[in-house]
Amino acid sequence: MNLHYVSDSSLDDIKSNIKHNIPYYSSDIPWMDKYFRSQSWSFPSKIRVEGIDLHMPISSTVHFDLENTKKVYSTLKDITLIQACDERMWTYLAHQAFWNYMRERWPVESYLKKGKPEDAIRERYFFMSNKGRALVRNGIARLWWYGYVSYDEEREDPFELTAILLSKLDIAQSLLERVFSGNRDITRAVLAVIHQKDKVEGVAVSRNVFRSLMMYINQLGGVTILDALDRSELETLFEAKLNSLLSED
Repeated sequence: MNLHYVSDSSLDDIKSNIKHNIPYYSSDIPWMDKYFRSQSWSFPSKIRVEGIDLHMPISSTVHFDLENTKKVYSTLKDITLIQACDERMWTYLAHQAFWNYMRERWPVESYLKKGKPEDAIRERYFFMSNKGRALVRNGIARLWWYGYVSYDEEREDPFELTAILLSKLDIAQSLLERVFSGNRDITRAVLAVIHQKDKVEGVAVSRNVFRSLMMYINQLGGVTILDALDRSELETLFEAKLNSLLSED
């Protein structure tokens, strides 16, 4: 089938009326056809995809992000970064193709209790205003982004580093919300050294150590052209700093 996009006018409509449309987000079935009635609100792209059957979360802690990342990224790994940054595609998927998954993974009822559900809807069903975090926060786009920054076809299991990325929530958040997260050589180098320590050497990397490593890389980016270093050079650099941090921990 062809991947669909929400039209520009339809996106503007539902995004500017989130507060008014909050009740729709409690619906058990997709509501866009009903909302727009006879109006055409989406259009097909030229991107051909196979059907993606996502695993449904079964609790607040068991949500199958790794398994679903494999499904989404394997199906859409050939799209360009420009295509991946198009909010219209992810808005369609969140509101239509994967509505049942979104209802289970990000139920609006849980946000009603906390107040300001419109902020949560904007963050999970659309793109938030912070473009650097939008792909990581959208309920479906995040699954693609996890794969994009960690998939390594040179490994026997191309998703081996993805498993490291998603093993702890703090790793994903600390790594992917940095300015350098769009550089896959950097993100995969970070994950490779964490994998080496954790899975090969059996050395646990604490949250504080990992955050210190992220701060170091941010600082390093200000004085070194990280983009000019190849993957092996980055791994050597990060491993040396990680060893230093572990010795101090």
